[in-house]
Amino acid sequence: METARERIYRLLLTHPKQSWMQKDLAARAGCSRGHASRVVEALTVMGVLARPFKNRVVLTGPAKLLTLWASQRRLPPPTYVETARTQEELEAEIEGSPGTGLTLFRAAWHRTKFMATSTVEIYAPRTAIAALANRLGSPAAEPTTVSLYPTEGPELEGIERVGSVPLVSVPQNVVDLMAVGGQGPRVAIHLARVYGFWET
Repeated sequence: METARERIYRLLLTHPKQSWMQKDLAARAGCSRGHASRVVEALTVMGVLARPFKNRVVLTGPAKLLTLWASQRRLPPPTYVETARTQEELEAEIEGSPGTGLTLFRAAWHRTKFMATSTVEIYAPRTAIAALANRLGSPAAEPTTVSLYPTEGPELEGIERVGSVPLVSVPQNVVDLMAVGGQGPRVAIHLARVYGFWET
């Protein structure tokens, strides 16, 4: 289950040019004003947020916030799917599926064409995972090239389409890549630089 702190991080990164009042962050993140105030204060001390206006904060250190979020992020355990379908066929299947979106390496590939991948990683509603696994192929006990990650919805905030394929927001994509390890951080930093989230 995602924490309110993570929801605040996502809001700040999904809307990086917006100035925020703490009460608005609290309302959107579904937490108390006191909790939002503590998160904002900690991020301000770290130099991630600045207060250019009275009662408002703006994001000034996206790379720091991405790194902080990634250090706390734990991807939910996926359901693996054995399938004979191509990546394009799998993507066509989720195009019309509500509440789904690509993440990790396949989403990054659509955005930057950096580091080709044979994998497809999909967020889908927790209640729809079993049915989606059966539509795409069959559930597998061991890792395969297709992973379905359950979501309650927050990971899909700011979802966008490249062509007709739904992708999680760039910040979510970056944080997931950093959290997954392996080659993930390398792809994450490239993606963050391309989209202006990583100060050089």
